[in-house]
Amino acid sequence: MNNDSKKVSLVKGAHRYDNIRKTLDLIKPDLNKIRGKKQILIKPNLTATKNEFANTDVKAVEAVIDFLLDNFSELHHSQFTILEGSGSAHYEKTTTDKVFKKFGYVELVKKYNNVRLECVEDFSDSLEFEARSIAGHERIRIIKRFLDFDFRISIAVPKTHNYAIATFGIKNMAGIIKQEDKSLLHGLRTPSAPDAKTIFTYIPTSAISWMRRRCPNLVNFIFKKSMAYLKATKVIHHNIVNLAKLTWPDLVVLDGFYCMDGNGPVDGFPVKLEAAVSSVDPLKADGIGARLMGLGPENIGYLYYLHQERLGDYSVNGLLGEDVEQVKQNFNFHPTYNIQMNWNTV
Repeated sequence: MNNDSKKVSLVKGAHRYDNIRKTLDLIKPDLNKIRGKKQILIKPNLTATKNEFANTDVKAVEAVIDFLLDNFSELHHSQFTILEGSGSAHYEKTTTDKVFKKFGYVELVKKYNNVRLECVEDFSDSLEFEARSIAGHERIRIIKRFLDFDFRISIAVPKTHNYAIATFGIKNMAGIIKQEDKSLLHGLRTPSAPDAKTIFTYIPTSAISWMRRRCPNLVNFIFKKSMAYLKATKVIHHNIVNLAKLTWPDLVVLDGFYCMDGNGPVDGFPVKLEAAVSSVDPLKADGIGARLMGLGPENIGYLYYLHQERLGDYSVNGLLGEDVEQVKQNFNFHPTYNIQMNWNTV
């Protein structure tokens, strides 16, 4: 199946659970590729320790599992593994396991006999991919456990982002990066060039995370004045592309019942869109996600690069369900949006 023939669905409605099931039903013929798969990864976005609107709602995950079990009976004998590494948990000196518990994910293990939870922190074996930093080339590690899955589902929330403009299903896979390497994706931590100066040289990441919640305008002002930040907003798009080539999902589901604008991806404001998007072409799903926020996907560096390399297609060809123009809202973007939009300048 080439990218042009893959479908993408958009549904708007008053109930999150129903929206997601309807989007999956619209692309059901494309989901036949899940037949015969035994080890299924579900990757939610649980980046926040406190803000529920920054995280994938557990009902969204439940809707995906229920749809698959109801429509593909052989999957009752497959293993569903919900795997995550919460970035905020790492920086705030807590654990992904505690985030799972706080946001109700433990209930899924109780409900289904073939669902389990796993945390990135629990795995030591890793493999590397090449990355860029503000000071040169680096290597980022993802957990090798990722290779055990034969079908990968990313369930994400459309959100503004403080480096990459916006985040959807493809970037959501960054959660499987080893916790201590997550800042490398942004190009700011430089193990091979320890003398390279960034804001993190002087202020620990955990302190910046704390400050973002209490005085976000001050933090954004500091970042706007940082040359390292300016460079980081360029390299992150290349790093996401390299990550995506290694971690490409087989299915992306975007739960846009509540999205996030402003100081995303953790400290922004909820936007009630009451929408859901699904596709087996991650770039199609993320392209619709971008449009729902009032963005052209070609204006987001990593989506543009992935499209140029023909890993997928972010056009609206194959759209089923709602008209994007009837659902979208114009979001308030991150305060550093104008800087981030220079991702393609030298």
